[in-house]
Amino acid sequence: MKKFDWSFDHRPYTTTQRHPIHQGERIRLTLINATSMWHPLHLHGHTFALTGINATGARKDTALVLPHHKLVIDFDADNPGLWMLHCHNQYHSETGMMTILGYRK
Repeated sequence: MKKFDWSFDHRPYTTTQRHPIHQGERIRLTLINATSMWHPLHLHGHTFALTGINATGARKDTALVLPHHKLVIDFDADNPGLWMLHCHNQYHSETGMMTILGYRK
């Protein structure tokens, strides 16, 4: 099987990696899939809304980013802590396609 190095922001996950946010903020993430594989991305600790064209505002905690597409999501930073964002394809997460969003009360 071909080896892949999956990541967010072109950097595989490390235990020191954090993306700081602030409580009470509305956070917008743009998830870009430049690969030919599907990525079901899951955010712990929050639900988010899909934004953009044809978005219904449905609350989700997992969304599929199709190959060579992008997905824009919004969530409210209303649950302080360290929360993982990762691909639900286990071998993608295991090779670095995860990160931590963190904030305090």
